[in-house]
Amino acid sequence: MTDMTPISTERLDALRHCADAFGGDVARWPAERRETFADILDADEAQAILVEARDLDGFLNAATAPRMSEDLTNRIMAAYTAPKPQTGLFDFLRGIAPVMRLAPAGVLAGVGALGIASGLMSASAQDTLTPEYEALAYMDDLSLTALNENGGIEWDAE
Repeated sequence: MTDMTPISTERLDALRHCADAFGGDVARWPAERRETFADILDADEAQAILVEARDLDGFLNAATAPRMSEDLTNRIMAAYTAPKPQTGLFDFLRGIAPVMRLAPAGVLAGVGALGIASGLMSASAQDTLTPEYEALAYMDDLSLTALNENGGIEWDAE
């Protein structure tokens, strides 16, 4: 309105961002933001940004009030019962009962994981069989006769 110098688009974008964050009422902005934009608030472009932000503020303020009948509030309050304080072990166990229904699934998963882990550990701990022992394990019709001079196993097929 009063000043005819053009305002940079970066400065207008910063003003638009500030108006989006704090609203169209400049009095509600933080003091340092008001000081930053004090020199351009009278410009037409800045006024258009603030009018748009005020329109959005009015729309949001009108939409935030929930419409609930007083009868609904009274019915909710009449149906509410305060929880009883826990006094003993039985009340404690009754309180954790909903969680305990998941216990069988947890035990089953734990046992399965333990089985997989023990199988992997025992399989990796075994030594591989030498060809001689492997032959003895798979061919039951061989009879062990003696060791040769090199320490190898000799057998005869029956």
